[in-house]
Amino acid sequence: MGRGVAGAWRRAALSAIADLLLPAVCPLCREQAGAELCAACCAALPRLHAPCPWCGMPNHEVPCRACDERGLPHLASVRVAFAYRAKLRRLLTEAKAGGRAAAVRAAAQLVPDPAGPVALVVPVPPAPGRRSGPHLATRAARVLARRLGVPCAALLACTRSAHPQHRLSRAERWRNTQDLYAARRDPPAEVALVDDILTSGATASAAAAALIARGARAVHGCFLARTL
Repeated sequence: MGRGVAGAWRRAALSAIADLLLPAVCPLCREQAGAELCAACCAALPRLHAPCPWCGMPNHEVPCRACDERGLPHLASVRVAFAYRAKLRRLLTEAKAGGRAAAVRAAAQLVPDPAGPVALVVPVPPAPGRRSGPHLATRAARVLARRLGVPCAALLACTRSAHPQHRLSRAERWRNTQDLYAARRDPPAEVALVDDILTSGATASAAAAALIARGARAVHGCFLARTL
């Protein structure tokens, strides 16, 4: 194990121990009492203004300047409320890279409802070989399923290992995720697909394609944050 990887594991372990032993405080500012995001931190989250219902980019006009109302392939709709920057970026970084359980719990609560009625909530699965610890998209999917009163199922599986998306160009992201997922069984007609960060849409589109290939008619994407 390299020195950088070992250091990341050590920081994650220390954060997890601190979450268990220290008094519950806001997982973002770490000042206000309580395990949830405090009112000040909630108010400071960078909300998107009028996001496009088809691609999630802000300041939606008709036609959308980003997607021309064509949306993202295989996704019937996109719901996302926040921009991936400022305080939300810090919270998601701690939840994903740092593996802080308190940050994961708080971030998962930010998942928006789907644009249409659904019978099942499905998370985008973790990449093969990821570190142990809570998986943000899975936790968010469970939160959404409880809110909607429908089941949550880990219906998708990775068919192979892929390169980390954050290191790739937009075109490389789409090639990297082609046929990346497969559905373990047939989904219902209407499905909510949950992931943490929407960037190019390649990952979500590949996951939605796998669900449609097994019979889903509409896949509604629900994301915690949108990169701009």
